[in-house]
Amino acid sequence: MRRCFVISPIGPEGSAVREHADDVFDYIIQPAMAECGIAAFRSDHLQEPGKITEQMFREILNDDLSIAILTGHNPNVFYELAVAHAAGRPVIVLLQKGESLPFDIGDIRCVQYDLKPRSLFEKTYVQQIVAHVRALEANGWQARSPFGQPVLRGGERDGVNAFSYYVNGNAFGTPDTWQQLLRDTKGVFEILGIHLGPWRGGKGFSELVTQKAAEGCAVRVLIMHPDNPTLAHMINETLTEVDLDDVTREINEMAKYFARLAAKEPNLAFRQIVRGTLHCQTTRTDDFGVYLPYLYSRRRRHCPLWQCKAGSAMYEVIAEEFEGLWRMNAPAA
Repeated sequence: MRRCFVISPIGPEGSAVREHADDVFDYIIQPAMAECGIAAFRSDHLQEPGKITEQMFREILNDDLSIAILTGHNPNVFYELAVAHAAGRPVIVLLQKGESLPFDIGDIRCVQYDLKPRSLFEKTYVQQIVAHVRALEANGWQARSPFGQPVLRGGERDGVNAFSYYVNGNAFGTPDTWQQLLRDTKGVFEILGIHLGPWRGGKGFSELVTQKAAEGCAVRVLIMHPDNPTLAHMINETLTEVDLDDVTREINEMAKYFARLAAKEPNLAFRQIVRGTLHCQTTRTDDFGVYLPYLYSRRRRHCPLWQCKAGSAMYEVIAEEFEGLWRMNAPAA
């Protein structure tokens, strides 16, 4: 799912600044992003541990776009806007009617909004933001830096911002965030992992994945087999408090689950890894690849996670790793 970082004055809880920021987010930005299928976040919405400034920079440099609210001429907002411009990242600028832009950015197109009931009811500014997003989509999510060439670089390859980093899978999002990857794809959906139990826990996953397969999406699932000799060496019972017997039981349960789904829908294929070593959990769709390494010293939910875009070098690696293990574990003729 695409992401939008909202650069905004926030202010102390209960202050007029916070109330205004919440109103703009809840009644203008969030409805516009929902219509476009984009998840919107503000810095105070990020719950992961770590430095707020580092997280803010990461979001600006790696998210699909930012929305900057310049109302009130907050210096932090202008600083973050400069970072986005220097990196050549797409930014939609919002400014309350009656205020003016500083001279240096006076020629930037912006959505001039108010919070009058009729404007909010008719979604006047929601539709203006949606129009900006559609224009970005048509341009391949590319934006021109005011400096000509970007002077900052995030996780980029060939000028395309390709990577988003998360400290762990929980920071990536809720189970619905993961299922959104499946909802958005049309041609391919591949998942690889030890047992992939959390997918079954997602509400409506069984119906959604079989529906996608029936609509023509090529669904392939790969999990470990208990007979794989490397399985026991992947589980660190001492440091992670994960029991090998519990993992084996989960693998067997998920094998039955995926086998039942595959039996219902010919376009859904399932295999188990008897040969080969599994180093990671991956998800691949038409638009994204998600890579989560299996670290011996950490439980899976505490391992870092990278999301990459189709066309990036990492996306190709994810595809190749899945394909290699898939072929190695083909059923005997």
